Amino acid sequence: MKEIVDVLQKNRIICKELKELNLNTRKKIKAYLGVNLKNEYCLVVAFYKKSRVLKKDLEVLKEISLPINFRYKRRILILNSQICFKVKEELKDWRIFWF
Repeated sequence: MKEIVDVLQKNRIICKELKELNLNTRKKIKAYLGVNLKNEYCLVVAFYKKSRVLKKDLEVLKEISLPINFRYKRRILILNSQICFKVKEELKDWRIFWF
């Protein structure tokens, strides 16, 4: 959690509160729901992968974000690996940061 907060602070996003979601996946994914200083709801998803983020990982990301309420305006993806160009094009409404 400290890594996530450090990455967000480095990119000038400060959340008043972050709550971790319980995901029932075997993959190394963590998701957080939070509220920033402007009272905007944020969805933060962190992928811990050694290899490139591919199209199949995009499907997992969509499964996570679909049940989340529509009021979450800020969507942030934090990665520690490279991202496929096609996936990056489909994630135009997400802000992408790296560890």
